[in-house]
Amino acid sequence: MKALKIFLISALLFHVFSSFIINIQIIKTWKTSTYSSLNAYGKKLIDYLEYFNTPEFIQTSMRNYAYYTGIERGYEYYSPNASNKQTKIVFRNNNVSIDLPGKTFESKFKINSVFTILGGQLENEGFRNKVIQSMSVRLFTLNPNINHMDVSIVKKEFPSLDEIQKGKPIRIEESTVYNINKN
Repeated sequence: MKALKIFLISALLFHVFSSFIINIQIIKTWKTSTYSSLNAYGKKLIDYLEYFNTPEFIQTSMRNYAYYTGIERGYEYYSPNASNKQTKIVFRNNNVSIDLPGKTFESKFKINSVFTILGGQLENEGFRNKVIQSMSVRLFTLNPNINHMDVSIVKKEFPSLDEIQKGKPIRIEESTVYNINKN
């Protein structure tokens, strides 16, 4: 019993240590990718982390562990720099929303999460066209009784907590961008 307890505590400590190392490595990559979009706190944190170096063999083993356990998403998942905007694609037939494909709650959640991940990239018309084309083909296949879909882009802009306290509402803007026929 004592050996099991020691093993479980060791596994927990290893997991916490791995998560810490992985998050630091991910945050450091922001210096080259999203540094300009971070707030002042985020920039200061990244600048301080430049002094924190981990040997390559530890980084590799932690990375493998992260992929195995699913924690490779890192700090981004809990980011204090969450966007104040959300962009979503909505498919409708006769003003009735068409459910995105997914048989389980988890698969539907993952599909809806794609919009959060893609976010601002949906503003790019070329990219958005590829996403809509791919999704509409799949939706027509899954719904053979549907011959026409209206595709809308729904943009939400969330005010800060201070603005909410002053009564500023969430701004929602919806525009139909495509009318797609099956043929």
